[in-house]
Order: sequence, then C-alpha cells, then structure tokens
Amino acid sequence: MIGGSIAGCAAAVAGSRAGADVTVYERSAAELQDRGFGIVIPPPLHEELVGSGYLDTDMPTAPVGTRVWLTREPGGRSARELARQASPVTPCNWGLLWRSLRASAGGVRYLRGQPVASVRHESAGLAVIASTRGEEAYDVVVGADGHASATRQLLAPGLRPEPAPYMVWRGAIPLGALAGHPRELDLLRGAWVTLGFPGGHGIFYLIPGGPQDGDGSTGASNRLLAYAIYGRPPEGAEPGPYVQELAKEHFPAAWADIVARGGRRATACHPVADVQAPRVARP
Repeated sequence: MIGGSIAGCAAAVAGSRAGADVTVYERSAAELQDRGFGIVIPPPLHEELVGSGYLDTDMPTAPVGTRVWLTREPGGRSARELARQASPVTPCNWGLLWRSLRASAGGVRYLRGQPVASVRHESAGLAVIASTRGEEAYDVVVGADGHASATRQLLAPGLRPEPAPYMVWRGAIPLGALAGHPRELDLLRGAWVTLGFPGGHGIFYLIPGGPQDGDGSTGASNRLLAYAIYGRPPEGAEPGPYVQELAKEHFPAAWADIVARGGRRATACHPVADVQAPRVARP
C-alpha cells in the first residue's frame, strides 16, 4: 500500500481482512492524527464503516441535517440567506478519522517516513517498490499516494495532473473565534453553511476537536470551526494569507471576521488539480 492516509489505511484494513500480509509506505514521518482539518462523510457511508468495523463506534462526529446557503447583501456587509434545505452530513475531524482507521489496521506493517520513489512491473508478474529501504517485490500494489502518484505513472506513463484555475484554503479554528458572533455560532450548531461569492464559495461546519484542542476531551463540549474556501489565487502574491483578503472583499462582515481571527497558522493553502486516468488497474 503506497500512502498511509485515509484511503491507504482503509484499503489496508480491507487487504488485511482478505488475508493479505500488508505493508503500508507513508512518506510523512509525522503523526498524521495531528492534522485537525474537517472532513464530511455521508451518513449512510459512516453507518456502513462503523457497522463493518472500519471505524470505532466511539469516534466523535458532529452530525447536522440542514444546509444553509448565504451570500453578502448587495452593497452591504450583512448576510442574506438564499436557501435552506435538508442535507444531512456527518462532519469529522480528519485526525480522529485517520486514527480510528489506523487502529483498525493495527496488524499491518506501517512504515512512516518512507516516500516511494518508483514502482515497476517485473516480467514474473510482481510489482517492485523502490524506497529508501531499497527494493521490495509484492504480489499486489495499491496506490493511495495522491496527485503525484508513483503508482499512476506505472498505469499511465506520462499522465500529469492539470492545475485547476482555483485553490482551496482549509482551516480549523477554536470556537473562541466566533466570540461576538452568537448568531453565526447558533446557525452552525444545527447546519453547515455554504457562502457563495463571484468566482468561488466557502463551506463552514463544526467538527469534534482532538485531545490536543481545548480541554483535552473529544466530546460534544470540544468543537472546532472547520472551513474550506475555494477561489482564484492572487496574481503575483503569496496565496496563503490571501484568503483573509478574499473573505474581507466578498463575505458578510461577521464571516470575514471569523476567517481573520483564525490567523495564518490555522489555515493551509492547497492547489487543486484535475486528472483523468485511462485505467485504474493492470495485471
């Protein structure tokens, strides 16, 4: 298994249950559970993962049943509600989700700090993985290694992801950032919010905090505000802090203030790429 993140751990669980001797190569040497961004799971999938034992039944979530669409009032700084619809989701803390899947894959060999340089196909039918450990041959290799996938290059040589014309800024900040904005906090306790603006949109929702957040618990009293803001990157400027300018220009004042309170340390900026592979497997 190349990649030990969410997909890699889930596939490692599946492989182990099928009777395979699984090795996971994870390029990061750090504990992935410290990545506290938000991730949203459809409720039926969450129920299936818990029922089949992939996820711990005690893993905290923050389910809500309504989606609220907002935008900024024309010529003003107040929020205007565009629509409200039933849209149940099960928001999770990315780090807690990874930790639960990792625990379910406890019997596999999990190698941290092992980026894979290449994968090649031997005439004998085996796949050979090259890493800092040297070369090792396997009967089956699964690539869960992201946009720069070494596995994809074996399946489709020369295929390269194409950069999209937008980026995503993701953050997870303490609820203290909503101090002074009780209406927004009350809205988020029962809904997830989509805030539209010309050329992009932002998504806001509450997630459980990890043990490192707040009082050390992961219960309902420990929450974070997670957001993902999609928009065009600035021209000739550092993209990271630009999200605050984007929010200031397009968001209602309260929501722009919330993003600003998160600060630069709470936000990560990710490029987005598109790729269409002609195949997903080979003998």
